Amino acid sequence: MAVKRREQALQDYRRLQAKVEKYEEKEKTGPVLAKLHQAREELRPVRDDFEAKNKQLLDEMPRFYSSRLDYFQPSFESLIRAQVVYYSEMHKIFGDLTQQLDQPGCPDEQRERENEARLSELRALSIVADD
Repeated sequence: MAVKRREQALQDYRRLQAKVEKYEEKEKTGPVLAKLHQAREELRPVRDDFEAKNKQLLDEMPRFYSSRLDYFQPSFESLIRAQVVYYSEMHKIFGDLTQQLDQPGCPDEQRERENEARLSELRALSIVADD
């Protein structure tokens, strides 16, 4: 919002500055000098407002920029913790599966028959579509 207010103040400042420059380029007659004086008087508070808003942004933006770490650091820490938990669980599950497959009392043909039996049970369910 502060950036938008600064941009609006900048547009007003440029508009009035162009008006002053237009009167400065004209011939120096009484009415033109009066309008030039009036335009300069209108320009002064607008310029002060723009400079104040610009200075405020120049002061606040570095603080805002440096505070981004306070926002992102907890998010990154949470992501890393979630990944650690996920990969730890996957390592445990993989280890359990490896132990089951490496059992000496179960030949490959028997495992294959058991797997086919389980797959046929799954295919027989009503929620499975036939392809």
